Amino acid sequence: MSQPVRRVLVLNVGKPLDGDPAERPEAFALREARPDYVVFVCSQPGDTQTGSLDFVDQYATLAGLAPEQYEVLALPDPDDLVRCYEALVARFADLRQRFPGAELLADYTAGTKSMSAALVLAALDSEGAPEVQLRLVRGARGRQATVIPGTESFAPVSGVHDVRARRFLGLARSALERYDYAEAAATLDEAMRRELSPTLRSQLERARNLCRAFDAWDRYELPAAIRLFELYRRDWHRQLAVLEQLQGVVAAFSLVEQPPTDQPRLAALDRLRDPYVAVEDVLYNAERRAAQARYDDAMARVYRALELLVQLRLWLGHRIDTADVDLARVPEERRAQLAARDRGNGAVRLALVQAWDLLADLPAEPLADWLRAERGRLLDWTKHRNASLLAHGFSPVTGTIWQQHGQAGLALCRAGLAELAARQVRRPLQHGQFPRAELLNGLG
Repeated sequence: MSQPVRRVLVLNVGKPLDGDPAERPEAFALREARPDYVVFVCSQPGDTQTGSLDFVDQYATLAGLAPEQYEVLALPDPDDLVRCYEALVARFADLRQRFPGAELLADYTAGTKSMSAALVLAALDSEGAPEVQLRLVRGARGRQATVIPGTESFAPVSGVHDVRARRFLGLARSALERYDYAEAAATLDEAMRRELSPTLRSQLERARNLCRAFDAWDRYELPAAIRLFELYRRDWHRQLAVLEQLQGVVAAFSLVEQPPTDQPRLAALDRLRDPYVAVEDVLYNAERRAAQARYDDAMARVYRALELLVQLRLWLGHRIDTADVDLARVPEERRAQLAARDRGNGAVRLALVQAWDLLADLPAEPLADWLRAERGRLLDWTKHRNASLLAHGFSPVTGTIWQQHGQAGLALCRAGLAELAARQVRRPLQHGQFPRAELLNGLG
């Protein structure tokens, strides 16, 4: 072809019942579009009737197209939606390879209903840049709902970009059902890379930002999560209240952001309304990992939640830091035993079971009876946790093991939180599992 192809028109061709083909919508579409190359989408002639294929040469002549400027896509069955769609998808892919960067137009005015539907669907599904532009010849309708010659007009099909963008929502919902907020955010980002109506763009941007917020929270990048939720404080104030507490707990336990030297490491916990909400949060995090079939990870997080429950209780109730136990605050009969855990650096550190037993022995501890009663359940659970790859062994945590034992750890930890609330040791903040597909409610 001597001239570069900058505009390609994929044109459905119908069968004129009577009259001059020059007055048909197909001819009007060709005149208006002025394409460099045309794909005529036609029905093949049958044994007893003509097909629109018989009229292609007339339209090519009317448009002044040389033989090398057009081709024909003949559909054996113009009423078979699926086969028409598949043929058109393949043809759009071929056109993108042959004419990279060319403007692609699709006019679905003529043809059978299945041909029109197939062309629209194939145009919407065609991946690549630039996107396929949908076109329709409008006008007054006469016999058999055809456009009356002389009344034709053309206007671009509006809102197509919105339709394309909404087709990404199914992918985003699927990601959210797996608690994959990063993938959902990336999918919504892709949907926004097109011209959209201001309303839809605003809706998608909000949903994308919230997905990013929950993704940051899921990874405990709490400052980033707070910044994003602040944009929508009116609707997400409950989550912000939880995040602010979590940030306080994380800062208190951080090995990097140490408080002033004249203050104990965990002193910041005393200023928090509900530090125990961090235990709840880790449990919800564990449930999300289990929903993704990451059972080893889920088991490890349940361990951290149980450990954190005891750590918080030891500090808030008795000023004991499990990373550096003040033996003067320990019952005298346990001091020698705990002192033996000094690894030579002067610091006595306690793992979960040791911290659990110490808390149970402390005078006036509200959870003491419960801790002693549940010690057997704890030991049984830790046995299975310790065998896992992320602990001390190599045994995989299967779905069955998670259902039988991982869930038991969740229940045990939540029972401990319930005991704290029942004894009014804790004033719980309202917290709950992250939203999934409902995060996109109202978006179609």
